[in-house]
Amino acid sequence: MRARVVAGAANNQLAQGQDGNALQAAGILYAPDYVINAGGIISVAREYHRAGSEAQVIADIQAIPARLTEIFERARRENRTTNEVADEMARERLARRPRALVA
Repeated sequence: MRARVVAGAANNQLAQGQDGNALQAAGILYAPDYVINAGGIISVAREYHRAGSEAQVIADIQAIPARLTEIFERARRENRTTNEVADEMARERLARRPRALVA
């Protein structure tokens, strides 16, 4: 693959978790699809659970680039793949959320 970045618009860009290792070894940056495409699910989840205003939805969506930067920096700093870091961060966020927003 000659790409410098994989940032797909569809779900599950990686067939397996270890594909992130292959991309990293090839010097290809992987932007986890569920992070870069999170805006729609953020909006739907807030609406479904009646948890938050339109302003809060917009603020959450506008936080996506910073979250992605955090993933990239943490992966570089810890010498880990971006998919590993993103998955870990997602699990951490879910563990902190009230049950009503996780269900």
